[in-house]
Amino acid sequence: MTPQTKTVRRATTDEYGYGRNRRKLVVALEKGDLITLREQGRRTRHTARLFDVYWWLLRCEADKARMEKLRERKARKAAQLEERRQRTAKRAGPQQADDSWTPRGK
Repeated sequence: MTPQTKTVRRATTDEYGYGRNRRKLVVALEKGDLITLREQGRRTRHTARLFDVYWWLLRCEADKARMEKLRERKARKAAQLEERRQRTAKRAGPQQADDSWTPRGK
């Protein structure tokens, strides 16, 4: 691999944003393992260390896997609860509508 000695800038192929705020992004890999993002035609830059971006990506993947496990656990719990409700309803027998309502104590 060639070591990074010069800044390398590239523009994205797609535009991001909506309406007249749609712009391409310019990505710069800078010396010192930095990555800089800015909108094309704008001066405001956002810089981060590559290691921080890498760590953030790993956290996102871990969070995604954890959320998937939680969704599966939630679905399993919902199925168990529904099964328990049906067993309880089956055990109680059919409910009959009783039109003779009386207040308590009478």
